[in-house]
Amino acid sequence: MKGFKWVAWGFALLVAMLPAHATQASSAQAIQEMRSLGFSVCANILVYFNENGSPYELRNKQAYLQGMTRLQSLAASQRLEDVSAELSRLQSSVADTAELPQSEVELRRTSPGYTRWLLPVVDSHARLQELLDAHYRRIDNAEELQSSLHALSRDIGQLLLGYQIASFSRLGAEQWVMSAQQVLDQDQRVLDSFTGLSALNPALEKQLADPARQYAFSREQLFNQGGRWMPNGVGRYLGMAMLKIDQAAIELTK
Repeated sequence: MKGFKWVAWGFALLVAMLPAHATQASSAQAIQEMRSLGFSVCANILVYFNENGSPYELRNKQAYLQGMTRLQSLAASQRLEDVSAELSRLQSSVADTAELPQSEVELRRTSPGYTRWLLPVVDSHARLQELLDAHYRRIDNAEELQSSLHALSRDIGQLLLGYQIASFSRLGAEQWVMSAQQVLDQDQRVLDSFTGLSALNPALEKQLADPARQYAFSREQLFNQGGRWMPNGVGRYLGMAMLKIDQAAIELTK
């Protein structure tokens, strides 16, 4: 796990990786992009403030702010009024994190109210994902293979955020911490999905090779929830895997 030692900038480049044409794609793709962005935004905020990693990296802050802008644009383009309303609440909670220390110098001067200012972000994100999942279930234009890739991406996003919540001391979000059994079950589902999807055709196997390696690289940390936390490294590698899977789903429609 040596690579985790130098990876300190989390999701900073992930928003830039998102395909520019996604808003013109099918609603299944657009909603999936919003689900992935939601996980990235929430996880990036936690990475930015997490004292157990490398906090206050400006690129992480820029990434979650850009992600919020993209989310709001997608919700408007898809005319998802309930999602837009929840995004407004999430945006307000994100803005309120300005009350927290924004540097290690500031951190040394005060005891940060993580529960007061970050828990609303986690709560709002959970409601956002519920809404997006409900919208996704109602659409009828996603092919089976595409839906399977989207489900794999979402599973990884949930593991990603679960790790960020568990690794954050004094957050007060115990209700959102995944149990050891939940992590095991979801990990097995991810492994089975990689195996099953890669067996379908050589082209897809090649597209999933990188995200499969990135996931495998992060698994040790997913099961080490109580020792040496690696929020920045886990954030980067799982985030990259999630978005590369989304890109593979987009390639299916070309």
